[in-house]
Amino acid sequence: MKLINAGSPKLRNFLMILALFSPVFFGNAAQVSAHGGEDHGEEKPKTATTTAGTVTRSTRLGDFEIMLKHSPLEPDAAAAGRLFITRFATNEAVGDANPAMEIESANGAVTEIPIEKTAATGSYTVKIPALPEGAYTIRAKTTAGDKTSTATFSGVEIAHQETAAAETGTSSWTQTALMATVFLIVIGLFSGLVYFAWRVFKNKPLGEETVSA
Repeated sequence: MKLINAGSPKLRNFLMILALFSPVFFGNAAQVSAHGGEDHGEEKPKTATTTAGTVTRSTRLGDFEIMLKHSPLEPDAAAAGRLFITRFATNEAVGDANPAMEIESANGAVTEIPIEKTAATGSYTVKIPALPEGAYTIRAKTTAGDKTSTATFSGVEIAHQETAAAETGTSSWTQTALMATVFLIVIGLFSGLVYFAWRVFKNKPLGEETVSA
């Protein structure tokens, strides 16, 4: 097989094309795989569920960080939880934030969430009342001096946990399949680009098959 000199203009141009297009293809693929189209900025509330079923919701609220932990929310059943307030920059517990909480249903009905201070600074017990199945919004308000700020956790689902788990599993499988499909498409396009560029720089017609010995 005839080799092309590494310093030839053809090879240099070929490598330049690959260098230019690689970030476009693989950069976009990496973003889809890592983020799934979601924005993970520090201002956006985050929600996580442990293997034990504890739900953790957290967000930044000015100089504070608000974290709410609670058991799974079942229809018509109260749920216990814990609220933590710390300084965002230092993670220092805040004891004078004077928090208050409420939960709002999709139809606009607002219910107060009882909150009680514990012996630990910046830690409060909460009891989410028994509510019907549906989508809700939880708000945690803090007051420091004359300033009142509100952290909003939307998309809070009160549902039977077996149903919720099944829906989560289906959603996760769909997202994984979508990412795999996008990755395969990107690989196919990039491979086609490599083949096309190679044939062009070898000055071979695209319809001609080359046999090398």
